[in-house]
Amino acid sequence: MTTCDEKIVPSAASRPPARLDLPPGVPPLNSLYVYAAGSCNLACRHCWITPAFQSAAAGNAAGKFVDLEHVRSAIEQGKPLGLSNIKLTGGEPTLHPRFRELVTLIAGSGLRIVLETNGTLIDDDLAGFLRRSGKISFISVSLDGSEAATHDYMRAVDGSFAQAQEGIRALRRAGFRPQVICTLFRGNVGQIEPLIAMAEELGCESVKFNLIQEMGRGESFNETQGLTLSEIIALNERVENEILPKAKLRISFDVPMAFRPISRLLRRALEHCGVLSILGMLASGELSLCGIGESVPDLIYGHIAKDPLRRVWCESPGLLELRRKVPAELQGICGECLHRLKCLGSCLANNYHATGKLNAAYAFCARAEEQGLFPASRKEAGKARS
Repeated sequence: MTTCDEKIVPSAASRPPARLDLPPGVPPLNSLYVYAAGSCNLACRHCWITPAFQSAAAGNAAGKFVDLEHVRSAIEQGKPLGLSNIKLTGGEPTLHPRFRELVTLIAGSGLRIVLETNGTLIDDDLAGFLRRSGKISFISVSLDGSEAATHDYMRAVDGSFAQAQEGIRALRRAGFRPQVICTLFRGNVGQIEPLIAMAEELGCESVKFNLIQEMGRGESFNETQGLTLSEIIALNERVENEILPKAKLRISFDVPMAFRPISRLLRRALEHCGVLSILGMLASGELSLCGIGESVPDLIYGHIAKDPLRRVWCESPGLLELRRKVPAELQGICGECLHRLKCLGSCLANNYHATGKLNAAYAFCARAEEQGLFPASRKEAGKARS
């Protein structure tokens, strides 16, 4: 799976009803991230949900799967709070033994569906079913290089590259234009342009380049295979100045807002963090900030079978603390940053995992500030915070 794509592109269709019966200071619950499968058929070296995460490829095929009644309950309770879409992620969501029933349940409720998948289990039959559901608004498929050896190394399963490509082709035949998501590491930085060309040839809508998240297996993998801060910044500039102008599809490089060109930030469909309007539901039915709840119990706020969703969303001490501290009390360079009201500290799960604080400065930006690489033009004078 990818990292929290709380990076959402707001649109009129995705906005909740204008009037909701919510207490002052409580935002609408726009999205529910359903971690449909607590297992996966791959064993990715950079998976950020481990160690709690189960890998079917490693012999743990009988992982946890979300209960459909939990999803039904979350939808019924979530709609009055503004719920308008559900993201199906995992693990690998298509591994769920009742995946089609799950999609049918959500589609029947009228909610839109975003699907994050490794693509290996998608064939023409499943792609056609997804199309007929009428509610799949966005699909992303992971491809970690333009060569089989690179992708299969990253995913730790031989043949996964060819299977992912076939999954994308099946989705295209069904009428979808999926996004390709690639996590950058030392072994694939030389394949950026060939990967973009491949995505164009496959008929994809966009390519998103992610950085390794320093959590779970990703923490140790980043130590040996991650790029340095200066390398990432230089690569981002190369993508912006050399690669993006020639690309025939949309390219996204997931660096914090302070490192993106102003011209991109001014575009209408600006991606921004939606963490204040999302909630995660783990395969167990537990409600959490996101998938980080698998390995950080502090960020679990309740259970859908025992705790009313409205009470969790409106009264949970953890969520109330989140809303009080972010963005008003962001620390360090994030407290000084001109983009703090949109960026919101970039990845709160990562920040909490590293420091135990929801409002800690994002590690990428904190390191950039320490090394003199944070853009001075993106700081607001007099806003330094400890």
